[in-house]
Amino acid sequence: MIDLRAVRKVYPVKGGAEVVALDDVTLHVDKGAIHGIVGQSGAGKSTLIRCLTALERPTEGRITVDGVDLSTVRGRELLRARRNIGMVFQAANLLEARTAAANVGYPLKLAGVSRQETERRVEELLSLVGLAGRGDSYPSQLSGGQRQRVGIARALADTPAVLLCDEPTSALDSESTRQILSLLRHVRDVAGVTVLIITHEMSVVREICDSVTLLGHGRVIQSGKVDDVVTDPTSPLARELVPVPHVDDVHIPEAMTLLDVMFTSRPGVPTGANVLRLAASLGADVTAGTFESLATSQVGRLALSVPTIHKDQIIAQLKANNVHVQERNL
Repeated sequence: MIDLRAVRKVYPVKGGAEVVALDDVTLHVDKGAIHGIVGQSGAGKSTLIRCLTALERPTEGRITVDGVDLSTVRGRELLRARRNIGMVFQAANLLEARTAAANVGYPLKLAGVSRQETERRVEELLSLVGLAGRGDSYPSQLSGGQRQRVGIARALADTPAVLLCDEPTSALDSESTRQILSLLRHVRDVAGVTVLIITHEMSVVREICDSVTLLGHGRVIQSGKVDDVVTDPTSPLARELVPVPHVDDVHIPEAMTLLDVMFTSRPGVPTGANVLRLAASLGADVTAGTFESLATSQVGRLALSVPTIHKDQIIAQLKANNVHVQERNL
């Protein structure tokens, strides 16, 4: 559905120098998937989404969305391609002087859709996003989460194949974030739309993404299905998705060494319980722990304090039981 091949975007600056915003970016997003693009500020996320909407053209490489090469289309063909891509912004960017219904129907008005069909589609979309009966409300009368729901409905007005979401929850509280992410999953399931989410929040990836790409300085550092990513405890994304537990305020006696432990399992497999029993039998103490469910995997990270004189034997036994372990430097 979304395919990028060796995409490079270079911006010229004064003095003949260049800023490389995207460098050899290659990735693929399957139809109907929810894919997260994560990375720190300056990683290239904003440039990537501008290229995906054809607001910017790549300096090199190809970007194909639903079979259309955005690098080559022009004029009316480009307009049709853009209508196939819905956009959800960080702030809903609603027209304050228009009602919720008028905001949702605005893309259809621009496209010349009849009034009767527009009204039918708007009613359908407001119901889909949980705002049935609120079509006459103005943006100022809606909460932040409700405004974002209107933004999602508007993005779906032209029945796009792809929904691009640029930091869709970063301005919301935790409960509204949970509701919006649940709505995006529901929209994907009902409408069959492919969803790509640009975010700096790993919690968003943990909550709804099927696959994920980590960008850094314009390059793909790692990309893959969430299940595959988290089963490699040494990978950058695994460490980001399930961070090492904090133990900054915990006093570790001099005779003890702190170990970082990570393991994965499938639902119904008592891997966590087995690791805890093994740790206890080896004389280790759980100082801190984190357990997360991601896609179809369960991931655990533990901070174990162990007697220093036995640490090598304990590390060896944990590794023999397929548990990733390394010594933490305090």
